[in-house]
Amino acid sequence: AFWSDVAICLLPTTLVLIVSYCVQAHRYNIVENFGCFPATWLELYAILGLFVPPILCAAGSFICGSFAIYNFLAQRRRFQAVLQQHSSSLNSSRFLRLIGVAAVDMVLSLPFGVYEIIHNSYNLQPTYSWADLHHSFDLVQETDQSILNAQPGSWASINLSRWTTTLAAFIYFAFFGMHEDALSFHASTWSKITAAFSYTWMRAFGTS
Repeated sequence: AFWSDVAICLLPTTLVLIVSYCVQAHRYNIVENFGCFPATWLELYAILGLFVPPILCAAGSFICGSFAIYNFLAQRRRFQAVLQQHSSSLNSSRFLRLIGVAAVDMVLSLPFGVYEIIHNSYNLQPTYSWADLHHSFDLVQETDQSILNAQPGSWASINLSRWTTTLAAFIYFAFFGMHEDALSFHASTWSKITAAFSYTWMRAFGTS
């Protein structure tokens, strides 16, 4: 299980990094009032390699989430008995949180992914050779916000890329970071930190 988790975390990330480098026109962009932004050359291979896989994952998640919610609603009277018969860490509260995550994922992931791929398809660029695409790779391009203000779709896409990750983090914490087990872990961690701080303070400055 450990190595499978490591593979799930590392392999997709490595593949995305490789594909991103292949379609990276220059070092990066600096957008006013936003910060650094990847300099992806939006050609066909960039769409297929960077934007289509998240759509496929979101579609698969949508289908699995739909089946899970449907089965839960259709057999909600039996699911508690089934959970009690199987000795596992999955209880009704955790199961309902997973159902909630599936519902939120269905509402957010696929629509946002479809919007991104449609928006970027309108700005599709021609495909160049490796040498032509990377000939000015050390360039750092600066973009004024006035240019993006004239293109509302681009400004919306940039802000979606910035805030969707933050929104996902808050949603995940709301579902899994506020239940009893997590709160107990937070309290235990805080106690250890304060104890270590108190010990260091006493060693450095004494009891007074």
